[in-house]
Amino acid sequence: MDWIALDERQQTGYTPIDEDHEQVVELINELARAITQHQSKAVCTELLERIIQNTKAHFARENRLMAEVHYPRAEGHMAQHARLLDEALALKRWFETASVESVMSVSLLHFLENWWTEHIPTSDQALSDFIASAKSR
Repeated sequence: MDWIALDERQQTGYTPIDEDHEQVVELINELARAITQHQSKAVCTELLERIIQNTKAHFARENRLMAEVHYPRAEGHMAQHARLLDEALALKRWFETASVESVMSVSLLHFLENWWTEHIPTSDQALSDFIASAKSR
C-alpha cells in the first residue's frame, strides 16, 4: 500500500507540475516501503536524497514558470519552497545521525506526507489556476 495516494486534490491540471508531483510521490512511497520493510539506513538515506534532488528540480522548474507568467504570488510561493527544502535537509541530517531510526522514520514520513498533501492543493493549485487563466486571455 502506498504511503501517499495522489487523488484529485493533488492534480493541479497543469501537466508538467502534475508529472513532477507523481515522480516525487512515487519516491516518497518507495522510501515508506523501504522503512516499513526495515531496509538499511543507507538505502533509506539514498531514497531521501533522491526525493530532495527531484524536489529541488521541481521547485526550480516552478520558480522559472512563475517568473515567465509573472505570477503575482511568486515571492511567497518561492519562500515556501525554500522553507520546505530547508526543513527537508534538516530532517535528512537528523535521519543520518539519529540513533532511534523507527521513531525518526515515522516523523520523516509524516513530514513528507504533509509537505506534499498540503503544498499541492494550496500553493501549486493557485499557480496552476493562474497559468490556466493567463493562457486563456
